[in-house]
Amino acid sequence: MKKLNVYDQLNAAALLLVSPEWTKVKAARKSAVLFESPDITIPTETRTIANRNIRLAESGPADAPLVVLLSPFPESILSFTGSWEALTEKCHVIAIDLPGFGASEGDRKDMSPTAQGAHLAAIFDELDLYDIHLLGPDVGMGAALAYVLNHKHRVASLPVGHGVGAPGPFKLAFMINMLAKFGFMRFTTGLLGAGPLIAFSSKLGAIRHRANARQVDDYKRAYSGRAAEVVYWFKDFSSKAAELAGRVKEIDIPTLVFWGELDVMFDPANAEYLDAALPQSKLQILPEAGHLAWADQPELFADMIIDWVDTTHR
Repeated sequence: MKKLNVYDQLNAAALLLVSPEWTKVKAARKSAVLFESPDITIPTETRTIANRNIRLAESGPADAPLVVLLSPFPESILSFTGSWEALTEKCHVIAIDLPGFGASEGDRKDMSPTAQGAHLAAIFDELDLYDIHLLGPDVGMGAALAYVLNHKHRVASLPVGHGVGAPGPFKLAFMINMLAKFGFMRFTTGLLGAGPLIAFSSKLGAIRHRANARQVDDYKRAYSGRAAEVVYWFKDFSSKAAELAGRVKEIDIPTLVFWGELDVMFDPANAEYLDAALPQSKLQILPEAGHLAWADQPELFADMIIDWVDTTHR
């Protein structure tokens, strides 16, 4: 089983030392009730969909509302273990590792919201999915927004958060800005490999939870040898974000904007700007949660999504 080793931890620590947001996260962690994510088995499988090897998981009553979960980065669909049982009890859930992320096949050509939106269109067509509650955190947010903006979509509602697409001043953590602005930073981050990237994100992005051994093993296996490819997500980041932000007012479906109140990677102000721009939206700020809010507050997150799907979005 792969673990975060000394090399991973030391390199992550060096990155945290030059991250001004780390002080705020450390203070919040000291006062929080910490826990390890539960070791829940998510029944993953790999299918060839739209000519790609895509990893997904499916569970829950067939006649229940359909919720599609999109993977975050540098994690995977296993990031949802804390809320998986609650969600699949009430909803028909399909979790998808986006192409190029998690354990799904892909490369640097997939590292844009536009490309991911096109992949979602092909995946949903092939799986024949309709009336989707499309849940997109982190990189999944850009993918979800691009899908509904650029394609004849099959979406009933859109819970999104912690990603690109918010208009207004785009507030990002220092290291994300560096990855976005400088090719040298992307190059060196790719050379460091997946381990330091995972360790750094888990420290800066989490307030309450710590990934369990199965999750860490999955994340390291998923991104082993691929760090140099996936950091291309941050190339031309501002222009990718602006392209979505300029059009979000066109999204005329019910949208839930969720965000952790202590997200230092993508400032919660982004959530307010997005909520203000959308024609039909609700804003939900999750308390004592960071960038990985669904893992920091799994019970609250599951309750929020179930309530949204059952009643609030109508």
